[in-house]
Amino acid sequence: MGDINPSKMPGAKKKARRDDTDFTQYAEGGEVWDKARPKKLGKPKKLSSAKKSAAKAAAKAAGRPYPNLIDNMRMARK
Repeated sequence: MGDINPSKMPGAKKKARRDDTDFTQYAEGGEVWDKARPKKLGKPKKLSSAKKSAAKAAAKAAGRPYPNLIDNMRMARK
């Protein structure tokens, strides 16, 4: 859902199993809606009508009837 900036990605941990199938385990980033809004962003701003319609178009292209949080965040960033 949400991409993590590579510079902020937690490091991988090498793990070994008894059956000699070594693997690399990465930390889970969590979903964007499970986290609080960062205080450094300030107050949320309203989307303009053009950005709202772009979010609706993105949702429709993905097969959703209305835009979700990710669509709105993507349009607010542009």
